[in-house]
Amino acid sequence: MKKTIQSKDFQRLAGAFDKFVKVRNYKQGKSNLYKNIITEFLIWLEESGITKIQNVTSKESVKYLEYLISRPKRRGNGVLSESSIKFHLFIQGLFQLYLLENKEIQNGYYVPSITAGTQKARNILTIEEIKLVYQHAENEMEKALLSIAYGCGLRRSEIANLDVKDVNLSKGMIVVRQGKGNKRREVPMSDTVLEYLKKYIRNERPERLSGKNQNEEAFFINSRGRRSTGENLNEILNKMIEQTGKFELIQKEITLHCLRHSIAYHLAENNAGIDFIRSFLGHTQINTTYIYAVQNKKRKPVVNF
Repeated sequence: MKKTIQSKDFQRLAGAFDKFVKVRNYKQGKSNLYKNIITEFLIWLEESGITKIQNVTSKESVKYLEYLISRPKRRGNGVLSESSIKFHLFIQGLFQLYLLENKEIQNGYYVPSITAGTQKARNILTIEEIKLVYQHAENEMEKALLSIAYGCGLRRSEIANLDVKDVNLSKGMIVVRQGKGNKRREVPMSDTVLEYLKKYIRNERPERLSGKNQNEEAFFINSRGRRSTGENLNEILNKMIEQTGKFELIQKEITLHCLRHSIAYHLAENNAGIDFIRSFLGHTQINTTYIYAVQNKKRKPVVNF
């Protein structure tokens, strides 16, 4: 027997969303596919004990992706293809856009994403895991790296290109002069991040430049006194993670970009507005602010709550 939406409010939302996509001409001959996909989502919410759209958080959104990954096809054998899952997620983002524009919800929740082709999905660290990695940082440079990657959410290329002059300690701001698309932005630092960066700039960095090129502008420098590459910085992060000795954490294969998505996820879980997170990460579109939250198709949850 085909399942149907029980909640009258969810029925209303499904119908209103159908009109929304028709007005914007999103369907392009796909009949009721958009409405059917959102109907499936709303039924899943009901079965999960959620009957108010305002109660949906990033947590449910991640769990729904896990459901899609393991859901059998309606026709044929096997589970949904990667392209089908991506289409479901696209419509999820469109549905959230409808909810925000029509003030059905006040704050956006994260719609997870999966990477294309053979690339691995971005993994997310829990706050407890972030603290554990900090505990295994051996020097001020490693703590500064964690602080900029996680605490400020910079991309790997932005971290590697960062100069000392870009870190304004007096204002508590990091200036990203050439982010993605050559766009400039200012990123605020928390007091904790500020203290870590102060210690690195005033103590350890001068020691690393001792007897080398004192005019080096790069914020992060290698053992030769030159600018560290993104690959080198990722290796430093991997070393810290391995030193935790936590098998589950090591298996996640965390990169600097994973720390960026982790802070975005944690901000969302603490009710930070989608516009603030978009600005913080340097995204131009809300749709690109979605988190990569599922590791692979092994049905194993990536995020622990």
